[in-house]
Formats: sequence, structure tokens, C-alpha cells
Amino acid sequence: MSVLSSDPLSFAGVPLLSVRLADKSQPDAGVDIILPCFNPPEGWENGLIKHYRILKQQLAPAPLQLILVNDGSSRQFGSAQIKRLETAIPSIVIVSYALNRGKGYAIREGVKRSRHRYQICTDLDFPFGTEAVMAAYVKLQCGADVVAGERGDAYLQALPSRRKMLTLLSRTMNRMVLRLHISDAQAGLKGFNARGRELMLSTRVPGFLYDSEFMYKASKDPGLQIQPLPISCRPGIGFSSFSVCLLTREFRNYLKILQRETKKTPWPTTTDY
Repeated sequence: MSVLSSDPLSFAGVPLLSVRLADKSQPDAGVDIILPCFNPPEGWENGLIKHYRILKQQLAPAPLQLILVNDGSSRQFGSAQIKRLETAIPSIVIVSYALNRGKGYAIREGVKRSRHRYQICTDLDFPFGTEAVMAAYVKLQCGADVVAGERGDAYLQALPSRRKMLTLLSRTMNRMVLRLHISDAQAGLKGFNARGRELMLSTRVPGFLYDSEFMYKASKDPGLQIQPLPISCRPGIGFSSFSVCLLTREFRNYLKILQRETKKTPWPTTTDY
């Protein structure tokens, strides 16, 4: 295992160099990085290539696979971007479909194509840096079935007022209603092994609240080891706004998760809510 000299030796209390020891007993412990994408900003492919190269060096000699899912983008995802990525990252897997189906749907489509021992899902711009991905990998190597990022108070203070209020409401509902031990279920970093992979593929929420459904299901399995990972946004990360239509749809998805809890009804077999 090689670690770039510019990176810290630990992240959130996780010694990154401990991966060296784990690699000796699990030489094939590769990782798939699943990245959903919808209408990315101009030049996004350059940032992705940069982060990939850093991760590849950090993870060596463990195999690394990028799985990029184009969730029906209508701009900035064409032949030029694909050619640039395939030239710089020949092993990249690109999944693409015409209609925008939602982040949860995109994540599941990416997980379906995974082939390594571990999977880590994060956002296209690596908002928490490559160090957070490495720290999640270490926790998986050390026995965690699911690793869930947790954003702290500093993240809340950086949010616009409306999004801050929604985040606080979401965390409160996750903790008080769904009784999740990790209330920040929507943090954009999740890692898991084969047990967590099966659980992720069993989720049905197509949009952003797939995280809450995933963590809710994970919390119901007493044999599943769930590890929180404190994370923070790297400098320069911006925050998108949510439309009223999107918020309404996600609130309905939340109610469906709650309905399955109160009525103990089975989850639907369709992804369409």
C-alpha cells in the first residue's frame, strides 16, 4: 500500500497505513467506487481523473474499479467526455440510460456491475476527498459490513438556511421516527461488503432517500456491523438547491419507508414510487 506524502497518516482516527497489514491477508480485496452523475458541471471529467489517480496510488496494489452511472443527463455528458475518460481510465465502467431515474436507482445500477470485495458509493466530485474513501476502505478491511459517513456541525454551519433546516429535520426524523443509530443517513459516502451489497440492491427508493431506506434496513439486522465515519467537505465544495417538486417527492418516499415500518408490509418489487 502506498500513500501520497501530501495525505495525513490518519483520517477521523482511522490509521490509513493499517491497510498495508490487511492487504497481506486479503490480496484480492479490491474496491468498486460507484459514482452517480446527473447534468454535471463543465470540466467535471478532469476532476474525476485527478481523484482516480490519487486513489489508485493510495490503494495499490489492491484493484480499483470506477463505475460511473449517467442518470439521464441532458448536458455535459457526451462523446467528448466519454472519450476523455476512457483514454485516461481504460478500465472505467460507464452505465448510461436516457431517462433521469433518481440517485437511488443510479446507485443500484452501479452496484449491479460491481465485482470486487468492497463497494464505496460517493458523489462525482468526491466532496469529502479521497482520504474519506480510504478511511471507509480501512474500516471495511477491519471487519465492518457497512460504513456510513457522518457530517458534523461544521457541515451544517456551511449550508444555506433552507437546506440547513431540511438537513436538521431529516436527521431528527431519522433518529426519532426511524430510530436510526446514524441520523445523518443522507451523507454522500457509503461503503459495504457482500452483505451490505445485497442489502443495497434490495432497496427500492429511486431518489435521494435511498440512503435512509438502506440505513433503516441495515439497522434491522442485528448481525450487521455498522461503523460510522466522521467526514467533512473539502474546501471549495458548493451546495445545490432542492426544488419544491423534488422535496415533495422525497417526502412521499419517506412516508413509504415509515409505512413499511408501522404496518410491517413488504417492500414493493418495482422501483417506481
